[in-house]
Amino acid sequence: MHHGSCLCGGVHYELDAEISLVIYCHCSQCRRSTGSAFNITTLAPTKALRFTSGEDLLAAFESIPGKRRHFCKQCGSPIFTSVSTDPENIRLRLGTVADPPSHLPGFHIFVASKAPWYEIRDDLEQFPGSLRASQ
Repeated sequence: MHHGSCLCGGVHYELDAEISLVIYCHCSQCRRSTGSAFNITTLAPTKALRFTSGEDLLAAFESIPGKRRHFCKQCGSPIFTSVSTDPENIRLRLGTVADPPSHLPGFHIFVASKAPWYEIRDDLEQFPGSLRASQ
């Protein structure tokens, strides 16, 4: 069981699933939504996420058709992303998890559009676009 919250503490959740993977997304939308060089998420079962407080503070923005970015409307913290083509899973923002594992396998996606001022310096696998497109 993992716990997490937004920046202001209005939204709290529990995740009843293992966090076993880190996805570093370098697409321009993730850079804009985070204000950083990339977004860090993990894939989790939708049914494993339960809000313990502040669910009424959640809002969502459809950044592209079928992709909704869920965030705290009070402080703006991004919490998770849902995709209509994969309703069984969410992409949970690891920065909101209070107790993530310290070492996780992972990979980088959309490196073809990464910020030109950022250099990837790890040995994780890199994909020019989405993982699905690379397979």
